[in-house]
Amino acid sequence: MSERTDVDHETGIAVTFHPQKWTDTSAQAHEWNRKQLIPAPERDPVTYVVPLADGTDEAGTVYPDESYEANQLQDHPEAPTWVQEWDDPYYVTTELNEE
Repeated sequence: MSERTDVDHETGIAVTFHPQKWTDTSAQAHEWNRKQLIPAPERDPVTYVVPLADGTDEAGTVYPDESYEANQLQDHPEAPTWVQEWDDPYYVTTELNEE
């Protein structure tokens, strides 16, 4: 379950940051002898809201999940400090927030 940080009910883009870690242990990997990504055990996903203009393209379309543009929202000023400092793998999902 993802934690929401200071989401005030405004129109914008809800950005969910999903931290990940590499694993190659047989207990966690789906394929033996191959390094794989898993959810980071020490951090839950977190959701924060960015202004509409920061999470959409020129046509007003929300950036697709896991796209280069969506992943760049890791460095957004609205992102929690630990998200901005995360050095391990991650992916970002986005959704229009019209509350």
